[in-house]
Amino acid sequence: MRGALLICKKEFLELSKDRRTLFFAFGMPLLLYPLLFSMMNKLESTDSARRIKHPSRVYLVDPSEVLAPSLKADPKNFELVGRPSGDLKQALKDQKLDLSVEVPADAKEKLDQQMTFTIQTLRDGSERSGDLALDRLKDSVATRNKLLVSSRLEALHASAQLAEPIAVAATSAADAGLQMGKILGSFLPYLLLLMMFSGSMQPGIYVTAGEKERGTLQSLLSTRLPRNQIILGKLFYVFAMGILAAVLNLLSMGFTFTRMVGPAMAANSAAHGGAPAGLPIISTMILLKSLVLMIPLGLLFANFIVFMGIQARNTHEAGTAMMPGLFVVIFLGVFSMAPGIEKMAWVPYVPVMNVSLAIRKLFSQQGDNLQCLIALAMTIALAAIMTWISTRVLDRESVIFKQS
Repeated sequence: MRGALLICKKEFLELSKDRRTLFFAFGMPLLLYPLLFSMMNKLESTDSARRIKHPSRVYLVDPSEVLAPSLKADPKNFELVGRPSGDLKQALKDQKLDLSVEVPADAKEKLDQQMTFTIQTLRDGSERSGDLALDRLKDSVATRNKLLVSSRLEALHASAQLAEPIAVAATSAADAGLQMGKILGSFLPYLLLLMMFSGSMQPGIYVTAGEKERGTLQSLLSTRLPRNQIILGKLFYVFAMGILAAVLNLLSMGFTFTRMVGPAMAANSAAHGGAPAGLPIISTMILLKSLVLMIPLGLLFANFIVFMGIQARNTHEAGTAMMPGLFVVIFLGVFSMAPGIEKMAWVPYVPVMNVSLAIRKLFSQQGDNLQCLIALAMTIALAAIMTWISTRVLDRESVIFKQS
């Protein structure tokens, strides 16, 4: 084992000389998420303020002038515009207006007869300005409906409560931590798997097929160190790089969401009747449990990468050989995000996917200790088997000295 640690130390010393790789491996994850989410928050705030500040452009067809007075009396939210030239749907797509509203010609008669009429609206559902315009229209109509119902009840000398015999008070039991945890849990496991595999992949290619191309592998094998110790040393190095990539991404994202996104979520939750505070967005225990689940999976990834890299004749062949593994990780990670997948009984027994799903449940505060133990035990067993196979197979002359 001492020889394996010496080889691992040698690889890290070589890495320390490459400042560019050090930055992209360790510096970039720490800067990426704060920068990304701060920009997203800034753009979202700016866009939301711009949309709320400007009135919605509405093309209104109202022959009986039932709705027009209400919209004209609210210039802060509505700007009535004429019909644009050409197709109305295309005008909405071109953002020449935000909403088209058509009131039936007999709307006034139906109101007088205390009958209901339907307003037809048309908007571009892919644009937030269209949704905002529709929400503003619904609020205006709701206000108008209350006034109409109130006047009708007054004319009948009836109580105003007749229109609403039952009221519902809604309070959310989910605090900001739970809401954000579920959001994080929906995509964070996939991102961690991808980052850990990709973080191991490039160093793995460099210390295996790359050493073959540079001719340094033969010099290393001529030392007194046993071959399996050399392979284990490279394995430890690739494993450490993958775990470091996952940990740095996890810590950076946890800091970003706790410090930047969390306060906004808490304020929004309190404003809508939810608990203003509660459990932290990401607790230390959740981070530790996630890390424990990731460690054996990182060893499994490292084994696959070293195994494929040593057998490859050159770096190009090594990269091509590792791509199927990356595709499998992406596929299983994406599949684990599918709605309802956690209710399937066979999922805890699928490698990689069970770890992804266990982390997802941890962040959603629905962690199942038994499921975590199953995922952990399966991954440790697979990693141990893969380590034993790798050291046996890669100890062969035909594999080590395969040349292009």
